[in-house]
Amino acid sequence: MGTTWLVLGLVLAASASVAAEYYVAPDGSDDNRGTKQQPFRSLRKAADAMRPGDTCYVRAGTYRETVKLTRSGEDAKPIRFAAHPGEVVTLSGTELIEAQWSVHKGSIYRAKVELDFDQLFMDGNMMIEARWPNMRFEELFDRSKWANAGVGSRYGKMVDPELAQTGIDWTGALATLNVAHQFYTWTRPVAAHSRGSDTFEYDKDLLGITHYADKTKQWEDDRYYLSRKLEALDSPGEWFLDADTGTLYLWTPKGDSPASHRIEAKVRELAFDVSDADYVELHGFHFFATTYRFQNCNNCLVESCHLLFPTFVPDIDERPGARKGVDATQMIGANNTVRNCSLGYSSTTGLRMSGPNSTVENCLVHDCCWNGSLKYVAISTHRGEQQQKDGYSVVRNCTVFNSGNASLNYRAQQYIIEYNHVYDGGLLCKDVALVYTGQPSIAGSIVRYNWVHGCRTERGGGLGIRGDDQTRSLTVHHNVVWDCGRDGIIVKGDHNRVHHNTVLHIGTEQKPGNYISLHVMPEPNKWWRKQHPLLPVQNANSEIFNNAALTITGNPRGQPFPEGENLQNNYNGAELMLVDPANLDFRPQPGSPLIDAGRKIAGFTDGFTDKAPDIGAYEYGGERWVPGYRNMLRVLPGEEMSTRAGKAQVRVLLGMPPLEPVSVTVAGQGAGIRATPGRLRFAAENWSRAQVVTLLRGRAAPGPPGVSFTIPALDFDEVIDASNIDPLWGAKLPFRSIP
Repeated sequence: MGTTWLVLGLVLAASASVAAEYYVAPDGSDDNRGTKQQPFRSLRKAADAMRPGDTCYVRAGTYRETVKLTRSGEDAKPIRFAAHPGEVVTLSGTELIEAQWSVHKGSIYRAKVELDFDQLFMDGNMMIEARWPNMRFEELFDRSKWANAGVGSRYGKMVDPELAQTGIDWTGALATLNVAHQFYTWTRPVAAHSRGSDTFEYDKDLLGITHYADKTKQWEDDRYYLSRKLEALDSPGEWFLDADTGTLYLWTPKGDSPASHRIEAKVRELAFDVSDADYVELHGFHFFATTYRFQNCNNCLVESCHLLFPTFVPDIDERPGARKGVDATQMIGANNTVRNCSLGYSSTTGLRMSGPNSTVENCLVHDCCWNGSLKYVAISTHRGEQQQKDGYSVVRNCTVFNSGNASLNYRAQQYIIEYNHVYDGGLLCKDVALVYTGQPSIAGSIVRYNWVHGCRTERGGGLGIRGDDQTRSLTVHHNVVWDCGRDGIIVKGDHNRVHHNTVLHIGTEQKPGNYISLHVMPEPNKWWRKQHPLLPVQNANSEIFNNAALTITGNPRGQPFPEGENLQNNYNGAELMLVDPANLDFRPQPGSPLIDAGRKIAGFTDGFTDKAPDIGAYEYGGERWVPGYRNMLRVLPGEEMSTRAGKAQVRVLLGMPPLEPVSVTVAGQGAGIRATPGRLRFAAENWSRAQVVTLLRGRAAPGPPGVSFTIPALDFDEVIDASNIDPLWGAKLPFRSIP
């Protein structure tokens, strides 16, 4: 029987005696008083009225506006915006396109529009701006949908025989260029091309490229694609906007008229723009094609918010005067928290936390960085301008997958990176690590109890956990890393601790990888590292104990790490004898060579069983910890709560999007209590919409009605008193599935 968590609303109801409550609803008016009976129409109106300790409840509906907030709350008296519990409140960055459509040619329709935009949706699904090579939305991370550089390509010149076959003059098009070292991407206009030519030119002004590539070498393994030409509109699901004439062209996925569909364009980058304001909270909102931004804000909280298509920036151009855009959902400041949130389908960075003592907890982040540039990371954390005096910033219990480059990047201060499930990254680049850091400034950081896997790039690249150049005093312990092309765990620098990790399936049989790699050669003298003394020997003082890894190497070529006192009690065999690694059970099974083969490490092996600690990430007979985000059942009061008449209702929904459908068995608890329906199913399309369960009690049955929830596929069985849940916020029942 699991533990029931009851959320009684005490936090949000704090200081209720002195705080005001405002309401916003789609049928309200900004001439109203903002009460529950007379709500405002806009969030902006409520924001203008709110003072420290006030709460704004937003009723179900879609809101198309930007709230700019510069007023602060106070400690224990934050300014709060909250979706009304159990209701779907969508903050949208789009405007509907209501136009007269006519046939342009074939299945392509056209219409006059007055909006300027870069992202278009049909019935809530993103359409692809016309490009070559063609790509469907579900192929966002298919690198074969990019064109290949050919023989003779160089900096500023792209050669591709297939380009000539397009029959298009690409002069003036936008070239998206994943070139040189291929962990950065740029966009530049095509400066010169002619129809039938296999070569186009672009300006040699890619910022920073001289530091990452020798321009005298061949550039014949690069990738690129071209867009912003009407002639490229040749496939279902594509669109093109002629900004000069205000004409929108669209080929719907089924080739029918757009007039029979809901067509929306992204015109609003931010729903909440908060600057120089402390103690501000957002609760329970759904963001569509827009996001929030906190700048120079401290002690702020975003909780239970869910974002789809939050940012879209097609131009990757840092030159002065170039068009910029909001490229991340971000909080900049100290002591900020994002928890119980989801974010999916950001073309650039997913979530950026900049500042000391920040926390990202129990979040689901996926499908970020569609261009493969290291500039854009699924979760990016950094110290920012403020110093972290004590403590750690934390990324905990998050699930992160499908990223074009790195998945989790932490820099410039102490971090704890723990209990995260990070997988399938580096999908659109060459040199990448899923969990990435570097530099002496991260000294004291800890990476522990994570699953990291699925990083295989072209030509055998791809890394799991990486401490890059000049890493100092990084601890990497109790992680499971597998299915990477080049390195499982790689830590450079010195005074690092790498122990109790389990590393599997690195490289291939034809091209073996390095399971754990700790460089011992001198630190390289690279252009940006002049502020720190370089080591003549790396990892001389690092400790490498109790790891289960086929190889522990000292350089990229796979030479073994030198034997010494800092390398002990590691298992380098292939037969680990784990319970069921194919189904993610990495505990040792009876007879495993890992059992009792480790050494004691104070603070890390406390509580081991039998003779000695085990090698690897799990102790035989110990806890099977599972990383990643936890979902939750939310149980709210229904409209009918007449328990005296023997009838009650509860509304049930999920708190987070499920990665797989969740089936819930519902049963009445108590004499004569029955629940209808007896089974609920939640999936991607309905997880946030409450389903009503009715509880009926026979006349002779005494006591309040109770209800139990069981998830048959999991060890989850909870019982609550349906007549005694909080009347506004209900109860939260957390559960975690094992993927």
